[in-house]
Order: sequence, then C-alpha cells, then structure tokens
Amino acid sequence: MRWAKYVLLLGGLTACLILGLTACLELAPLRAIIRADVTQGPAPLTVRFDLSGSSGGITGFLLDFGDGETFVGTDVTAPVTHTYGDPGDYTATLTVWNANGRESVDSLDISVGYPPLVAILRADVTQGFVPLAVSFDVSRSEGAIVSYTLDTGDGTVFSSEGGLGPSATDILREPIDYVYTDVGIYRAVLTVRDRWGRSARDSVEITVHPSNLRAILNASPQTGYAPLEVTFDLSKSLGEIEGFVLDFGDGESVEGLPRDLADPISHTYRAPGTYTATLTVRDVHGAEDSQSLVINALYPPLAAVISAQPTTGAAPLEVTFDISESEGPILYFILDFGDGDMVNGIDITYAIIHTYSQPGTYTATLTVVDIYGRSDAATVEIRAQ
Repeated sequence: MRWAKYVLLLGGLTACLILGLTACLELAPLRAIIRADVTQGPAPLTVRFDLSGSSGGITGFLLDFGDGETFVGTDVTAPVTHTYGDPGDYTATLTVWNANGRESVDSLDISVGYPPLVAILRADVTQGFVPLAVSFDVSRSEGAIVSYTLDTGDGTVFSSEGGLGPSATDILREPIDYVYTDVGIYRAVLTVRDRWGRSARDSVEITVHPSNLRAILNASPQTGYAPLEVTFDLSKSLGEIEGFVLDFGDGESVEGLPRDLADPISHTYRAPGTYTATLTVRDVHGAEDSQSLVINALYPPLAAVISAQPTTGAAPLEVTFDISESEGPILYFILDFGDGDMVNGIDITYAIIHTYSQPGTYTATLTVVDIYGRSDAATVEIRAQ
C-alpha cells in the first residue's frame, strides 16, 4: 500500500509540471477557515477576523458578519475588522471560492453581551443647615447612556430632555448644583438609561437641618433714666455670618461685618421712652435671623427743693433762698416770693436774696420745669414781724 501512495504523489507532481502551477493550485483542496481574536464580550465589540488559514486557489471570498453586514474580498491573508454595535448572538460565515466555481464555507459564533449600566450618584455634602447648597456628581456613571434624570427629592427634577446622544459621557461630567431651601430629609435619585432601553438607579440621602444662624443680642442696662447710654453685645451670635444690622429703635441704626461682632456697640437714648432694639444677622447663604430687646429709657426724677434762712424775723426781713438741692434736667425755674415779687432763671446753684419789707406771713413757692416740659413745686413759709 505504501508504494501506492508514492505513485499517487508522483502522479500529482507530474500533473502539476505538465498543467502548470495555476492548474495545480486549482486541483488543491479548497478550504475556508475563519478565526477571530475575540468571540465574546460586551457591546460595542470589535472583532478582528483572521482568514489566512483558508487554502485552495482562492480567487474571492465573502464574509457575512451575521448582523446584516458583509465584506467581499480577494486577499484572505489580510485581516478583516468589524464592530458589533448591539448585543446578540451572531454567526460569522466565511465563503471562499476558486476559479472553477467551487466553494467552501466555515463559520464562527460571536456572542455580544450588554455592557454594564451603572448609575453612580455622589454629593459633596449630605447634610447641613438650611439653605443647603449641594453639588451632585453623576460623572462616575457607566454604560451606553443616552439620557438621565435627577430627582432631588423635593419636587425638582433635572433631565437630559432630548437625550444625551454620543456625547453622554461628556455631559455627565458636569456637576448638577442645587439648593435645598426647606428643612427635611430628602432622597435624591439618579436614573440613567441606555440605548437599549435599560435603566439603572442610584440614590443619596440629603438631610437639611434648621439653620444654625442665630442672632443673639444682649444689652446693659436695659432700663435707666434718660439720657440712657446702653452697651450692646452681639458677640454670641452664631452661624456663617456675612453681615448684620443693629436697629436701636429710635430711628438710628448701624451696620457691620462679621469682624465687628466682637466689639461692643454703645448708643445713647436721649429721650425717655420704650424702644425695641433689633439685631438682624445675615449668613453667606442669604438666610436671616433676628432678635429684639426692649430698652426702657425712664424720665429722670424731677424735684423742686427750697430752703430759706431765716424764716422768721423783724421786718424788713432779708431772706436767703437756697434752691440748689433741686434735681432733674431742669430747664428753668420760677421763684414766687409770695409778696407780689418773683424771679426766674436757669441756674439753681446761686443763692437768691429777697427782702420782705412789710410784716406778714408769706409763702414762697419754687417751680422747676425740666427739658421734657414736666414741672414740680415746693414751698417755704416766711414770717416777717
């Protein structure tokens, strides 16, 4: 039998020599062989097909990728690259042929899976005081994302509207900034959708506390006689204070910056009355808080005080009146000697001398009037014998 093989081989070689190389190749077995660098993976999957193992005087080939696209060529030694855009199971089929019209077929299964779709939501802060500014980061989300929505949890929804298209990754890199203006616990939810209609979600809880902004106002004294000088202490106020206004309640006010809170502020209430002093502080978020205090500026005491020396004696009787013990913000005084004469003035420190020329009993009356229009009176009896 061994000699028969040699005879066939020798006969084949002789035929090749007689018919020529081309005819020899055409007589060689025709075989399609298809290989690929990868046969499975997530979409989009790029596959490099190797057809170089095919043999047999090939004059042309058709590579059907199995997804509706084909490639026709003549050189099986050159690799063919193709990208499968959608998930699915595909059969790539290679058909080769020679000049005699003979064909050979080989196929290869390609499995394309769905790429991962992951929604990842992060927030730079997850709790704080109202109003709370939050920057949401959605850039870590993965997949063939074509649209997204971000529900902040308080009724506000951000969305990509018409879809992100091929630039989805770039758009998702931009942070989404939002300010929570009400106290509460909110769940912000990010939903991403891919080109195949799948969706993925992620959420983060945001806790908004009542503002820590506090206007704290102290004053000393809060009650006293006008003109009343009051020292206000603002230093215990709390929060990220940007500025303040202190309204004294008498038509005057003062504004300041955070650094001014540490220093006491003095103010004088010149007229008697009840005043409401109000401190309003404003923080860097635009929130405000106020505290008020009542300041009572009382009328100062007003008293007319008169004494005389002597109070009895023979007429003509010279009497020295002392009104210097009178008190209050005295604007002027009137001293009626009781004998038809009187004197007025503004300085109560000087002694006033008057002579009663006729015997009799007289009532000297001192009336003092203060700067607020109030008056008080005192008397002393003089006997001239």
